[in-house]
Amino acid sequence: MSAPSRRALGVRLSEVALAVVALASCAAPTRPPQLARAAEVSAAPASAEAETWAPQAHARAKQLEQRAEEALASGDADAATLLADQAIAAHEHAWALTRLARAERRRLAAEAELGEQRRALEALRLEQQRLAAEAAGLELRARAAGGTLPATLQPAPGAASSAGRRQAAAALGTQARLLCVAARLLGEVQRVEAVVPRLDELERALASSSPAASVEGAAALRRECLQIISDVRQRNVAPAARAPEPSANTARAPLPADVVLDELSAIGATPSRDERGVAVALRGVFGADGGITTAARQELTSIGKVVDAHRDFPLLLVGHGPNRDLERELAAVKAEIGRSGAVAIETQAAGERLPLVPPGSASARERNARFELVFVAPGF
Repeated sequence: MSAPSRRALGVRLSEVALAVVALASCAAPTRPPQLARAAEVSAAPASAEAETWAPQAHARAKQLEQRAEEALASGDADAATLLADQAIAAHEHAWALTRLARAERRRLAAEAELGEQRRALEALRLEQQRLAAEAAGLELRARAAGGTLPATLQPAPGAASSAGRRQAAAALGTQARLLCVAARLLGEVQRVEAVVPRLDELERALASSSPAASVEGAAALRRECLQIISDVRQRNVAPAARAPEPSANTARAPLPADVVLDELSAIGATPSRDERGVAVALRGVFGADGGITTAARQELTSIGKVVDAHRDFPLLLVGHGPNRDLERELAAVKAEIGRSGAVAIETQAAGERLPLVPPGSASARERNARFELVFVAPGF
């Protein structure tokens, strides 16, 4: 082959090589594996759920998928790979939002169910309190109607003498006055004020040893005051107990006195229940110098915390013992209790008319001298 022929053949081979390279450059780029993975993720059941529970995040993932395909079609395989990775991450984010949305739905359903259970429990509590109030009210009414007296106020056997009967009448009259004062603290003023003149008349008759100071008359006054406080408690409890659906605007029934009884017991006090409410006996309150002792102040501070927690229970402070310094001591104890923030405290001096033990016994003076702090129960 001549030299010109060889040069011509070389030129043609070069042209063929250039054509092959040009054709190779125009062929479609290789599809990145991330695009296949993105397609699998998009077709998963979780993505279908995400379309419902997290539609915005799902739409963002689908948009990234479409952009990856467009990048590949334009020949930019690297951009397609990056966008496919972003699409996979966006789908997984949408799945996470779906799980959160479902969890939130379950939480709201659980809270709704809890609310229903709480309303049912509150309705049961009100019903139980209503029934307890009815039972307690019936008991008080029966005692008031039948004239049944506490054992401590029953005339002692053989106390047929005039002195014995006056002592019994004094005890009954004092107990009547304390019941009426407690009713007045609960807001029953008109009916109590109608009884006060007869209580005062009984006091005068007792002081003058008049025959008008009879046990029967004193017992009748006690029954009347017991009826008054029973009625005011029934009135306090009834509206709230009948409420069909507790709400923020529904009047709540007064707390049972047993709640205060338990709290006083928990701090080491020795409370007791009677028709007035819950009473705590305080002894050894004053020292030899006439001031409140340190131990008594500590006890009153502890009791004051219960007072502060139950301000709907008005307080009746009763002094028992010789009348010599009783009024001054009552005022001092009232001031000490007032430090707790109590807003309604009334004092009454019962003197020696309600002894715990017969006055003639060896320990009578120490046992009978006391202060009673009564948490007057607004309900039963």
